[in-house]
Amino acid sequence: RDMARPSKAARGKFRWIGLRINQGELSRNYAQDIIQQIMVDTNFRIFDFLSQDSSTLVIIRVALEDKDIVREKFQSHSEIESLTTSGKIRLVRNRMDLPKPTRKK
Repeated sequence: RDMARPSKAARGKFRWIGLRINQGELSRNYAQDIIQQIMVDTNFRIFDFLSQDSSTLVIIRVALEDKDIVREKFQSHSEIESLTTSGKIRLVRNRMDLPKPTRKK
């Protein structure tokens, strides 16, 4: 048998943060670099990414304990705005009108 996964309580707690990057159309890697420059020493992962003409919508996951620090960092940044945050990615997607991405098989 496979090893049992850690219980839900034992796994890390996360927050999903919906961001808008106001820099025109971007590649996923470039968006990652921009966020990385702001969030030095903070782990995050990009989950959803949608780049349009004038801005790019991104949903990132951060550890629960980093949530407040991260939001403060984005507050003082002109090109990135934090739109919404939640413990559930589904709620962040709904609030940002982002479709659930299709999974690659």
